Amino acid sequence: MNLNMQNYREFTRKNLILIMIFCLIIGCSRKTDDHYNELGVNYINNGQYEYAIKTLKRAIKLNPSNAEAHFNLGRAYDGKGMNEKAKAQFSLSFNIDSETFDECVKKYKEKTDYEFVDTQHLNELGNAYLEKAMFDEAIYAFEKVLLIDPEDLHAHYSLGTIYSKKGIYDKAIDEFMSAIEADQGMPEAHYNLGLVYYKQGMFERAVSEYKTALTLLPETQKRRRSGVHYKLGIAYYDNKMFEDAIDELHKALELTPNEKRVHHQLSVIYKKAGMLKQAEKESKIYEKLKKQK
Repeated sequence: MNLNMQNYREFTRKNLILIMIFCLIIGCSRKTDDHYNELGVNYINNGQYEYAIKTLKRAIKLNPSNAEAHFNLGRAYDGKGMNEKAKAQFSLSFNIDSETFDECVKKYKEKTDYEFVDTQHLNELGNAYLEKAMFDEAIYAFEKVLLIDPEDLHAHYSLGTIYSKKGIYDKAIDEFMSAIEADQGMPEAHYNLGLVYYKQGMFERAVSEYKTALTLLPETQKRRRSGVHYKLGIAYYDNKMFEDAIDELHKALELTPNEKRVHHQLSVIYKKAGMLKQAEKESKIYEKLKKQK
């Protein structure tokens, strides 16, 4: 009994040690953006610009709003003689927080004789915020783009997608319409406008936008075209146009025969239309595809 108790205590002690080591490793791996920014500054001070660039990029990936990290990345690029990239980072730093930018200029005595009115860098900032789902910050960046260039296609389209995600459908429609006015040959804008109309129960308008998207999408993009046919089928179904819905879903299957969701939706529509044999057939295909990896 004593031996068993001793073994148990030894086993518990070893496990506790392992847990502590694991926690230390995890703790050490969770570096903050400020940590990488400071490390990047050290590399810059030692003239190790390549290491500085890699490290500061990690800081910005963790927090796209770190104006000082953008500024220091600009310094690192400048040290490597990469003037355009340096300008881009200084511009991003200035547009994120002009006060922090000014403080960094004084702190590092960096000469930044640039004009920061390039919409490309602001669009890049907006994209970085989007990747981190920082929607309010992304909206701020893209709206600043539009102050400089009211017809910027990317900014309008990006704002449309953000407003759609946030459920602000009126603004989403306005932005997608502005994107379409800037470029009528943009299938993504028509498709996403269709999605917004559908979410608002405006099925006829959704159908119109989906159809336009199909006319603009290349025939070679089978999966994307299939997806639009699927959405078009759903819109027809909700508008109680069962024959048209079935037709569109079959067009989707011609492009992507093993698409589970299409078979499932067909089974639903066939059942609703009283076509029970067809519904059962599609349901069996759906169940079979579900079991496949």
